[in-house]
Amino acid sequence: MNRVRVLKMKPLVVVAIVAILAIPVVVIYELNGHSLDLTDRQAILVITDSMDGDEHGYAIGSFPANTLVMVQHLSDLDKRFLRAGDVVSYESHGKLEHHRIIESNAGYYYVQGDNNHSIERVNLDQINGKVIGSSPWLGKVIILIKDNFLAFLGAMSVLCFVLILLAAYNRDNKTEVVG
Repeated sequence: MNRVRVLKMKPLVVVAIVAILAIPVVVIYELNGHSLDLTDRQAILVITDSMDGDEHGYAIGSFPANTLVMVQHLSDLDKRFLRAGDVVSYESHGKLEHHRIIESNAGYYYVQGDNNHSIERVNLDQINGKVIGSSPWLGKVIILIKDNFLAFLGAMSVLCFVLILLAAYNRDNKTEVVG
């Protein structure tokens, strides 16, 4: 007679495992312009408030300081097809900036932060890529973790320990013999 051990897991443990696996996928999908393709992408934490202005109805709206943005790197050809309203990531005076294109011309763009009054001329070779998604709340989570890393590490250790205990408890006490 064949005997098979069946592991019965509590629904709460199953939900916790699914959530732990699904939440990062959903976050990446939302931040990445509703795509799971991470080719030629870079997540950048924008720490200035230069894009914290009035909403204009563009695909990428204004965003406050400490926002995580997803930047899609562009080929030289793709850089020529950017248009007014797009938010670009570009090098300026040794720093990476993220501002909205307000006007284009042959070989360069004029950009301005939504919270800035100054306009800057940006050459195509300065452009790193196009912002395709932003998440202020995820930026705040990153800042919180960065500022309180030891507390975060302790909380994650406790969470892992509890999950291991739950899994061990379920394995030892929730099996039945079928067959």
